[in-house]
Amino acid sequence: GISRRGGRARGMLRLGLRVVARRLAVRAVSTGAVAAAFSCPWPLALAETTPLDTGRSSVLNQIVPPPAKLDDPEYNAQVLEKWRDRVRSARVAWQRGDLTAAEADLQEAFETASHFGSSSAPLATSLLNLAQLYRRTSRQAEAEPLLRRAADILDQTAGPYTKVTLVALVDLAKTKSELGDSDSAAAGFEDALERIEQAEQHRESGYQALVQMRPAVLVLAAQSHERLGRIDQAEARILLAAGYLAERWGPETPRLIVPYAELARILRGQPGREAEAADLEDRVVILRRLQAGSGADGELSGLRQKLEAGEAVLYGSSQCEQTKKQLSEVSGLDSAYRYVDCGMSASARDACEAQGVNTFPTWLINGQRINGSLSKRQLEQACDHVARV
Repeated sequence: GISRRGGRARGMLRLGLRVVARRLAVRAVSTGAVAAAFSCPWPLALAETTPLDTGRSSVLNQIVPPPAKLDDPEYNAQVLEKWRDRVRSARVAWQRGDLTAAEADLQEAFETASHFGSSSAPLATSLLNLAQLYRRTSRQAEAEPLLRRAADILDQTAGPYTKVTLVALVDLAKTKSELGDSDSAAAGFEDALERIEQAEQHRESGYQALVQMRPAVLVLAAQSHERLGRIDQAEARILLAAGYLAERWGPETPRLIVPYAELARILRGQPGREAEAADLEDRVVILRRLQAGSGADGELSGLRQKLEAGEAVLYGSSQCEQTKKQLSEVSGLDSAYRYVDCGMSASARDACEAQGVNTFPTWLINGQRINGSLSKRQLEQACDHVARV
């Protein structure tokens, strides 16, 4: 528990928990299929970042040809399949470390998506994919305009209260922060938090997925406020994040390590609050020990916790060799995730299609899809990435 030195921190955390308890007193509703209409996002988190050639012109500067044959469903289906094929090819290139080929494939996917118009879901997804590649290869200045345009398209098409729109907005705010624009970053994170609040209050379709993003966005907002010298706002945001996490996962969850460590660091810089900081630092040590020592299988315990925390679901098919390979790789972790055999029945197939699953195996972690058979290390990296989103 928290020592006597941290009475103020404990009291503030209790206040945060009471606020959370009031806000979380909502009825569950069925998740809508708006976000599922968009294609599977590309799992960039599984590769290492290496700078690419920056001499290429931005896709926003390219001339986009006018759409053709939009009234021809068969032709549109062919174009859509070509677009998906380029995205899949980019993913394979990324996983093998060929970043030049990955970028070329994503550029071609963008050009193909332009067939559907400047405000289409495939075009917005292509912009997001390219922006993610640029961000993870230290090309934030190129990623920023793509994210801005993608967020604008998604705001108008998918809607202001869908996860895909929130992901674009949060990535845009992160990019602005990485570019040193803390004012715009803080405003972006606060906009995302307001949208989450509105979605929850009005029970917007799929609002539960947005609520899951709230703690991470609160911590990001706190970091931006701190850089701007707004210490009170930063502290309040972190306390709310800790409150939400403790309310959902319990007071011993390792997910509290990040907000506790951030709050301790902030308090260390405030005269007269060293005892509160020390208490939170003690708490971080305890949680890390619990995290390291939990489970009887040692090496798998950390991955098990991350899969459970991300409410992981594995979609596959008993007829697919890659699915069999994935099931073998995660042997011993069965209780940490839910497995859905998409070929088992018509209802299972419909459930998979409703989640946008079009390849096997596909993981759904924290509401985000990750395609392909992954090693334990890759799976843990994927869990860490989606937990930050």
